[in-house]
Order: sequence, then C-alpha cells, then structure tokens
Amino acid sequence: MEQILRGELRPGDRLVELRIAAQMETSQAPVREALRELEALGLVETLHNRGARVRIISDAELREIYDVRAQLEGFAAECAARTGCDLRARLEREIRHMRKAAEAADSRRFSEHNSNFHRIIVRAAENATLTGLWEGLNIKSRTMLNVVRHPTDLIAVTVSHEPLVDALSGGDAERARRAAIEHVLMHKP
Repeated sequence: MEQILRGELRPGDRLVELRIAAQMETSQAPVREALRELEALGLVETLHNRGARVRIISDAELREIYDVRAQLEGFAAECAARTGCDLRARLEREIRHMRKAAEAADSRRFSEHNSNFHRIIVRAAENATLTGLWEGLNIKSRTMLNVVRHPTDLIAVTVSHEPLVDALSGGDAERARRAAIEHVLMHKP
C-alpha cells in the first residue's frame, strides 16, 4: 500500500504476483492475499484475464467521497453529541499525535491518527449501519491519497479539528453536525 500511496506505483500499473513475490522473497499466496486486501480498500482492481493493477482514482471520485463522508460524519457528530459521552480527551490525544506526525512530515502516520480521530466520533454515534457505511469509504487510504496528491499544510489541517472537538464537548448536536460537515468539506480536493 505504501508504494501506491507514495506514488511509486502509479495508477494503471500492473501488479504481477510472481514479480512481487520475488521482490519480497515470499510465495505468491501472501501477495495474492495482500492484493485482495488492497482491492477491498479500493486501491487495486483485478481485471478478468488481465490481472491486477493499481486502481485509477480520479479527483472527481475523491470529491464525491468527501461529499458523502461529510454527510455521514455530520450525522455521526450529531448523534455523538446527543449521547453526552465525553470524547474530548480521546480526540485531543489524536490531535496531539497528528501534530507530531505533521511536524515530522509523516503523511502516513498523520493519516492514521486523522482516521482514528474521525472513527472515535463515528463509533460514539452508536449506530452500526452508519459505522459500516463510513468504514466502507476507507478513510485512511483516501486521506493519504488526498494528502499525497494535494500537498497541504498538515499543521493547519490538524488545527482544523479543534472546532469540532469544541462543538462535540458543548453537547450541541446541531452545532456538532455543522462543524463536522464544514471540517470535512474544507479538505475536499
């Protein structure tokens, strides 16, 4: 996955199991399994009689994903605010980790903690259907892809999470919904 997200493997590049297995000094079975996992994440596609290749994800598709994600996360924030659970400490911990990753220019680690931040909110909504839909968007890989394609100030992105934490901590469901939607859309490619 790292090679795809860093751009070493480009959209459309063929992924030959035998070649990858030889490079990694392993059998084809773990490579095949890894390709299936990458396909589930939407980073690889397998074409009948043509094998696997790095999936071409357009900016238009990324924008659509961000539009859907904004609505899902808005609803999640609204539900989480209504539950009254205190998320502040957990969310602030993820913000600290994002800041460290941003300062180190580590987009992989940044994306990981960014995804954890949003996952905390989605799970706090206590809605299994919502969580399943959100997980299906593969936020971590999409965030990494967006960061790699559209370099941005990761410190500024980190700071942009703070109004959402404040809205959730205030328990105002409508304000939390608006803050979540605005937060996601401000980072839309």
